[in-house]
Amino acid sequence: MAHPSSCSLIDVSYPDLSTDRASTSDSNTDLVLIFVAVFSFLSLALLVSCIALLIVFIRRRLAVSEAELIRQEENQVYLELDSDEQELYFQSKEYLAENPYFRNDLTLSQNLLISEKGIGAWEFVKDALLTNHELLILNKYELNFFKPMECSVSTNLPIPTKNDVYYFESKVYSLPNVENTKISIGMGVRPYPWFRLPGRHAHSVSYDSDGHRRHNQPFKVTTPPPFPSLIEGDVVGVGYRVRSGTIFFTRNGKKLSESKLGGHIKHFKIPHEGQLYPIIGASNLCSIHVNLGQMGFVFIEANVKKWGFAPLEGNGPAPPAYNKFNSDILLERSEIDENDLSERDSDFPPDFWRDQEEMAYDEDDANDKFSYNAYSDANSVDERITLSSLVPPNMPPSYESGSDADDEGDEAVDMPSPGSAPEELQEVEVRDLEVSVEASHPEASEVNLHSRDCKGVGAETSTQPDPQSSELPLTPTTSPLSQTPRSTSSYLTETPTSPSHVHP
Repeated sequence: MAHPSSCSLIDVSYPDLSTDRASTSDSNTDLVLIFVAVFSFLSLALLVSCIALLIVFIRRRLAVSEAELIRQEENQVYLELDSDEQELYFQSKEYLAENPYFRNDLTLSQNLLISEKGIGAWEFVKDALLTNHELLILNKYELNFFKPMECSVSTNLPIPTKNDVYYFESKVYSLPNVENTKISIGMGVRPYPWFRLPGRHAHSVSYDSDGHRRHNQPFKVTTPPPFPSLIEGDVVGVGYRVRSGTIFFTRNGKKLSESKLGGHIKHFKIPHEGQLYPIIGASNLCSIHVNLGQMGFVFIEANVKKWGFAPLEGNGPAPPAYNKFNSDILLERSEIDENDLSERDSDFPPDFWRDQEEMAYDEDDANDKFSYNAYSDANSVDERITLSSLVPPNMPPSYESGSDADDEGDEAVDMPSPGSAPEELQEVEVRDLEVSVEASHPEASEVNLHSRDCKGVGAETSTQPDPQSSELPLTPTTSPLSQTPRSTSSYLTETPTSPSHVHP
């Protein structure tokens, strides 16, 4: 039995397994993270590469398809169109290639013009190559086509994009030859070939008068027309929804159904923020009046929701008041060479200078009265006279309200009669008349003296004739002063001229 003291303690140490396991797990985690990162990067790179390859493939396919479509369209042009239409088609393609369409929003000057004039800022502007013999525009919106040729015209400003919907109407005002005339009403880019109708080329839509709807289609349509044909007096409306790019048509105030064509044209938006313009075209003699919102629409919904292009009136300043006559002053003028005028006799009509010399005197008088000489002496006393400064010599009478009928009657009694004169004036006239009679007929003086004794206003006198006398009695029934003075001839007819009838 061993002694307990002889036993020694043996220190046995074991390795720390938990620490080794922790370090191993950390290293494994790092490896996993590195692997995940590498895998993610490779996956992302592979995905990007695949997307890039797909885009390149799609672009190539689209390029091939566009080229193929152009090739097919050109082949169709050669097969279906005659030589004149083929020439117009290729000229239009060249025109569009050389004249890019307008892009981006309205400029600052265009916005200011619209805010100042309102709907009056829009007007139809024809191409410079079109004369008035082919197309005549009256009052901004009245289009008159004359020649049997295709031509079109658009507005100077595009369709706005601020509101949700914009709408305009076109009335077939005159259409003498329906069978040989084609009218196209729609919209498209600008500049658009002025020698082509809208709807025949890219980025254009139209409603033709034969009832067909055209969208980038220059060929003949063999399908039955989905819309009614147009006659004189019809009103065609074209609406455009800005957000969705949807185009709809109306006729005589009713929206047309396009179910036969697969519905309305949608997503009609010009690439690169291109602008849309109303375009009207015709191929023969006709007249079309366009309403962009300056009048009421036939389509009631457009009136209620105010789908016009702009308000009727802008916020521009009022025109100046023209209340003065010839009030402008000439400050400067160009030098006039008399020799130059003599060399330019052919520039003036015959007898021009002679007529001017004859009118010089009258013009000088008029200028002295109604004009102002800017080159006159500053100390001159000439007065500047205009029609505004002229005062009439007599002011017009003032017409006050009259009194009652009774008052007017009372006043009429107090006033003398129109045929009578005051008593003093009548007496003077009678005396003057007697003097004139005495001077011309002395033999009637005694009769006049006798009649002078018969005075008295309103007094009646009667004289008894003398039976022994042969003179005629003078029996005035009323006083001569109460009667209107008579002429000398009347007195002479009543006065006897024979001496036997004169009172001794």
